Amino acid sequence: MAQSISVMLNEHDSNELRKQVYTIVTNEIERARRDAGLDKQYLKRKDAIKFAGVSGSTYDHWGIPVHQIDGITLYSKKDIERFIESH
Repeated sequence: MAQSISVMLNEHDSNELRKQVYTIVTNEIERARRDAGLDKQYLKRKDAIKFAGVSGSTYDHWGIPVHQIDGITLYSKKDIERFIESH
């Protein structure tokens, strides 16, 4: 059975702990957003399919415009959203 522990902190230490927790959480949220590509405007095919929430064959059938740059194919989130909203 788990036992609880109480820790008493003075106001200064409590505020410092609160700031540290806030900083850690904020940094981890930002890292998760970056890792998930939430801030990216353009996605590679695999990420575009995941963003749209459909299978690869369904996504290909949609015919969403592609952007070719130096042999890299990218898909615009805006194009994907526009397509979904219009259908």
